[in-house]
Amino acid sequence: MEYCEFLIEILKIGSDVRFVGMYDDNFKKITDGYQADVITHLSREEMQNSVRYDMKRWETYKMFHSQLGDTQFAMVKYDKAILITFSFNRSDYLRVSLEPNSDYKQIIDKIQSMIMRNPVIKAS
Repeated sequence: MEYCEFLIEILKIGSDVRFVGMYDDNFKKITDGYQADVITHLSREEMQNSVRYDMKRWETYKMFHSQLGDTQFAMVKYDKAILITFSFNRSDYLRVSLEPNSDYKQIIDKIQSMIMRNPVIKAS
């Protein structure tokens, strides 16, 4: 399953998944997709900046690897969206945007299960 197919599978989790995107470690978009009829909160440029800041924070999380173990995901909840970031293959990042009142724990569990089953993607 390639990244594009993987993102489609995440969107199929349900309408609470607003957006999914894959980015490389230079903050460049690999591929992304939106749920049908979603009104975006961020422009493309704002989204790229948001991803850039998430990845810089990810570097901070790595500093505590020996004390706390591997970072599985990072999440921030805003009034209008929940943003979750996962690291893949040591250099690619998955960004998922959810509706603010979604059952994010259930969605995270589903995504982590999908990651474990996907031979192309290796959690970092």
